Amino acid sequence: MYVPVALVTIATRFWVMHMRKCLIAGNWKLNGDHALCDQFASTVFPTDSSFDIVICPPATLLQSMQQLIKKHSSCLRLGGQDVSVESQGAFTGEISAKMLHEAGAQYGIIGHSERRAYFAETNEKVAIKMAQLLAANVSPIVCVGESRAARDQQQTLAVIEAQLSPIKAVLQQQALSCSQIVIGYEPLWAVGSDQPASPEQAQQVHQFIRESMADVPDAEALRIIYGGSVTADNSAALLAMPDIDGALVGGAALNIDSFLGLLPVV
Repeated sequence: MYVPVALVTIATRFWVMHMRKCLIAGNWKLNGDHALCDQFASTVFPTDSSFDIVICPPATLLQSMQQLIKKHSSCLRLGGQDVSVESQGAFTGEISAKMLHEAGAQYGIIGHSERRAYFAETNEKVAIKMAQLLAANVSPIVCVGESRAARDQQQTLAVIEAQLSPIKAVLQQQALSCSQIVIGYEPLWAVGSDQPASPEQAQQVHQFIRESMADVPDAEALRIIYGGSVTADNSAALLAMPDIDGALVGGAALNIDSFLGLLPVV
């Protein structure tokens, strides 16, 4: 029986989309305390296996949060907000990937726009951090994104490509699987503002990222999530896009009710 190629392509794409688990990650940034950890860990979250929920508190709360998760048998997973490029040594104030792993972190955010802007992190430094996390069995959430000026000058894709280049190089050189990492697209002009990217704007960049990473091992398993003023009001429309596999959430992750409102309806 003849089946049109277009239908085969659509069917394959549908299968791949549903093979990738949605990921909702809450980045508490420089916020939170033990009480907030207890509130989140005690909450009954949906236990549907089609999506993962990750909370990234400040480093001083990681072990506390991990203990609370175990105590309450929560489905939450734990993530760090940053990691050192160094594995050990005389680097006061730094936290290694191994330390994050031992504290219970399964994920680690790197390359966040605030780290790039306020701490002058380069694309190459982000790639080193990714390698450190992978070596410690922690899944990196690698953030990329453009400024308002870059978007206005139609340089969005060029900026994203430059940010992805050293990431791809490490993955290809070390034959590392895309299934072990997450890419987070967070346009700087949308972070912390009331002007998030539209679903169509976000999808355009997510599709570009997916195409750019196509020659990396297990590219079809790569999860690409959107971050930038995600709320309960816009999350459903964003998650409906074919190449958006979840969300990286800031302010809305500090309130349990608003965070619950972000989770996909399954």
